[in-house]
Amino acid sequence: MRLLSLALLMMPLPALGETYTALSAPTAVTIYPGFAMVTRELRVEVGTGAHEIVLPDLPRWIDADSLRVSLQGADLGTTVLRTDALPPQPTRDSAAVAEAKARIDTAERALQTLDDAVEDAILAVAAAQARLAFLQGLAQSETLPSDVQSLANMAEMIEAQTLAARQVQLGAERAARDLRDGRDTLEQDLADARAALAALTPPPDTAALLSLSVTAAQAGTVVARVSYPAQAYWQPTYDVILDRDGGDRVSLRRAALMTQNSGENWQDVRLTLSTLSPSGQVLPSELYPPLLRFEDRQEQADLQRSMSSLSADAVGVPEPVLQAAPRPQANFDGPGVTYTLPAPLSVAQGAEAARVELDTLAFDARVYARAVPARDATAYLMAQATNSSAEPLLAAPRAQIFVDGALVGRAPFSAVAAGEAFTQSFGPVEELQLKYTVQDRSEGDRGLINRSNAQTQSTMMTVQNFGDENWDVEVLDAVPYTEQDDLVIQWEARPPADATNVEGRRGLVQWDLTVGALATQTITVDRIVRWPDGKILR
Repeated sequence: MRLLSLALLMMPLPALGETYTALSAPTAVTIYPGFAMVTRELRVEVGTGAHEIVLPDLPRWIDADSLRVSLQGADLGTTVLRTDALPPQPTRDSAAVAEAKARIDTAERALQTLDDAVEDAILAVAAAQARLAFLQGLAQSETLPSDVQSLANMAEMIEAQTLAARQVQLGAERAARDLRDGRDTLEQDLADARAALAALTPPPDTAALLSLSVTAAQAGTVVARVSYPAQAYWQPTYDVILDRDGGDRVSLRRAALMTQNSGENWQDVRLTLSTLSPSGQVLPSELYPPLLRFEDRQEQADLQRSMSSLSADAVGVPEPVLQAAPRPQANFDGPGVTYTLPAPLSVAQGAEAARVELDTLAFDARVYARAVPARDATAYLMAQATNSSAEPLLAAPRAQIFVDGALVGRAPFSAVAAGEAFTQSFGPVEELQLKYTVQDRSEGDRGLINRSNAQTQSTMMTVQNFGDENWDVEVLDAVPYTEQDDLVIQWEARPPADATNVEGRRGLVQWDLTVGALATQTITVDRIVRWPDGKILR
C-alpha cells in the first residue's frame, strides 16, 4: 500500500492536502434487459480541506464519458480516469484465490522436478551407451597385446566393464520409465489446481485508476459512489400453470435468469432488476414527406427510348426510387418496474447464469378448446385471462406449460401489458378429435366457348367428443377472399359462422360450439367462385 501511495505522489495531480487510496468492489448492480449499471460504494475518513481520493482497481474498460461519481460528506471537484502506465497495485486476491495459485505453483514445481529427474536418467543411459561403444571398439582394436596372459586379462576387463555399463544403462532406462509413469498423476494435479483457480474466477490483472479531487468542510467520513455501465443481461422465465381443480385459474410462476460479462466478479452485491430499456430508442423518428411529380407521357416515352440506347455499362444503372423513411418496430415496455432482491447475490463474470425466483401471479381464466380441422387432428386446450396486476409481463423466449401440475410442453410467452387480456395454449385435448373432408369440387363451363370460369367446393368439419366432459369449442376455418371486383366469391355455412375476419384477418371464420360428452358436431361450408371468361384463377 505504501509503494502505491508513493507512486501516486509522482503522478501529475493538483496540489492537495493528502492522498487517500481506497480499494473498492461492486456493491450494487441494476440490470436492465440489455446492460447493467454497476455501483461501487466506499467510505474514507478525511480531514478538513482539499484531498485526493484514489481508486486504483476499477475495470480497465470503463468509459470516462459514462462514468458517474457522487459524494456525501465532501464536495467533488475533478475526476481523472487513467487506464495506462499505472503505478504498482496491491494484490486483490482473496485467501481462496491465493491458495489456488499456490497450489498451481506447487504442482508446476513437482512436474519440473520430475522432468529434471528424467533428464538425469537419460544422461546416465547416454553415458553407459558411450562406455559400451568404447569397449566394443577396444575389443576390435588391431593393437591388442600378443601375450596370452595380457590378452586374457584385457578380455576379462572388457567383459566386466561391459557388464557394468550394461547394468547402468538398464538401470537408468528403468528409472526413467518409473519416473514417466508418475507424470500423469502430476499433470492431473496441475490440471486440477488450474481448474480450482478458474472456478474461483479471480479478478483480471489489468485495471484503471480513478482520482477524485474532493474538498471537505470538516473532518469526517466521505461516502463515494462510482457508477458505470457493464455488459449484463436478464430475462424473465415463466412456469405457466392451468389449475382446473376448484375453478379455472392461470398462474404465472416468475423467475429471472441473468448473466454478466463485465470483466469483474459481483460478490455479495445488492441486485435490482429493471424492466426499463434505456438502451432502446430515445428520440422520436423523423418523417420525410414524399415529393410527387407528374410527367408528360410523350416525354417519358422519349426518355425511356434514350436510356435504352445507352451503352451496356449505363443500362445496368438503376433509376432512383423514392422510398419512405423506415419506421421503428413497435415495442411495449410498459411502466418501469424494478425487482430488488432481498438478499445479496454473487455472480461470477462470464461463468455463471443465476436464476432468481420472483413471485407467482394468479388470474381467473376462461377455459375452452380451439379446433382447426383443416390442419389438426385434435383440438387444443386454451385459457384466456386478463393481466390484472399493475405491471407488464415481459416476453420470454421459453416458458414451461403445466396443467394440474403435469408438464405438457414448452412455448414462447408474449409480452402482456398491465390490464391486457392474453391467451395461452396448454396442449392437445385428445378426447376432441377433428376431421376435415372435401366432399365435392368441380369446375363448370359457361357459354358456347369452352372456358372454365367457375369453381364450387363443399367441405365438412367434424368435432367428435370422446370424453365425459362438455366442451366449449372455437372452430376456425379459412375461406378465400379477393380484392378484385370481377372475382366473385360466395360461401354459405351450416350452421352460420359466429364471427368473420377474426382478429382482423380477412377470410378467417369462427364458430362457437358446445360439444357435449360423447357427442359430435358437424359444420358444412359450401362455396362458389366465379371469374371473367378467359381468365385463370390463381
